[in-house]
Parts: sequence; structure tokens; C-alpha cells
Amino acid sequence: MEKIYGNHSVRAVFMTRPKTIKRLILLKGKKSFLNNEYIDLARREKINPEILPWDQFLQAVDLTKDDKHQGVCLYCEPRAIYNEKDLELLRDARCVLALDQVSNPQNLGTMLRNAAFFGVDALLLLKNRSTDVTPVVTRVAVGGAEFIKVFKVINLARSLESLKKIGFWVYGLDERGEKTLAETDFAEKTVFVVGAEGEGLRLRTKKFCDMFVRIPGGRVGLESLNAGVSTALAFAEFYRK
Repeated sequence: MEKIYGNHSVRAVFMTRPKTIKRLILLKGKKSFLNNEYIDLARREKINPEILPWDQFLQAVDLTKDDKHQGVCLYCEPRAIYNEKDLELLRDARCVLALDQVSNPQNLGTMLRNAAFFGVDALLLLKNRSTDVTPVVTRVAVGGAEFIKVFKVINLARSLESLKKIGFWVYGLDERGEKTLAETDFAEKTVFVVGAEGEGLRLRTKKFCDMFVRIPGGRVGLESLNAGVSTALAFAEFYRK
């Protein structure tokens, strides 16, 4: 079962895939008005919510007092995850985010939230050399993970080539890019590629980028922003035009 916790994340599952929910666990006495909302949502789906005191709640959800669970957790069937063979599903998509060895769960959660906010169609994630969509990631994404198609791919370069074949133009975010985001006329079908924290884009990945774009600013010793902030700025500029 997949574990989802936190108000926004749990509510998003009820919005997008309620039939997959198997258990809803609420903290007794925690924000009763929200508990009433979740109880109504659960009963609508014929789920019997479990309302537990503090110690039993933490034990049932396998979390600690320091986890930001907000007194609500559910267990559901795993989300749909796609792979390289499914990229044809993106033929009618407009914007895709591809991550090159991003390993920080906080950054991944932030980028999922950013992508959902702006209406990005999909996220490509390396299957073996990246952080996964874990309960921590979905919590940081505050519901955003439910609105984005996630593709776990083995070979990012090959996947970018497949997207090019169905009409996408690939932009690598790089502080040495020849144009800024504002100066760039983005293609109708755009892929943004973001590299790992610190290392940036790998050389092999760069070979499959059609153009490199940068965020204006920076100084010696502080040449770039973190991946979460960078993607938000890129999406804002893309959807502004």
C-alpha cells in the first residue's frame, strides 16, 4: 500500500483516485472540523475511518511526532507510474519536466508542487539514480503529486530523443545558457531538463538538449538557484507567453 499523509495530500487523493483508498486514519481530537470533512469523504466511498488517540495513531501510520502528518493519513493502492514505453501518451502534452539524477526529496516534492500549480503534464524521473516519489515527497508536494503523470525511465537521453520524435523541443536549465528565460521563445511543446543538485546536467544529457537557458542573476560563489526555485521560474515564464 502507498502511504499518504497531510491535509492537502490526503484531500488530493480523494479528489483524483478515491477508489484506491483502503484505510483512512485520523487523530482523535485533531481539528474536528477537518475530521468531519474526511469522515464524510470516506463514508461516501464506503470507507470506515479509524479515529485513534495519539499513541495508537502514530503506531498505525508508522510516523513520529515530528512528521508533519496534521493528524490525517491514508493507505491506498499505489499510484500509476509510467515508463519509457508509455511516452507516446504525451503526444498531445504541452510541457514536460525531466530530472537528471535529482536526489533531494525536498526538491522533488517542491518541483511536483510547482508542476501541478502551473499545469505541467508530466515528470520524467530516472528509475535507478534518483530519489523516488516517497511519502515524504508527496507530503512536501502538498497534493501536487496527484496531478502529474510520473514516468520512471532507465535512460534519460533515450527518453528525450523519444519526446523529440513526437514534436518536443528540449531546453536544459544551465547557468551558462546562451539566453535567459525571458529572452527565449519557447516551443509549443517544451521539455525542461533540470540537473542534479550541485553537479547540474550530465554531459550525455546535454547532448540531447536543443538549447540551454538560464535565469538572470548570480554572482561568484552563488551562480545558481536550487532546483525547486529554478523550475518555478521556468514554468512561470513558459506559461506567461
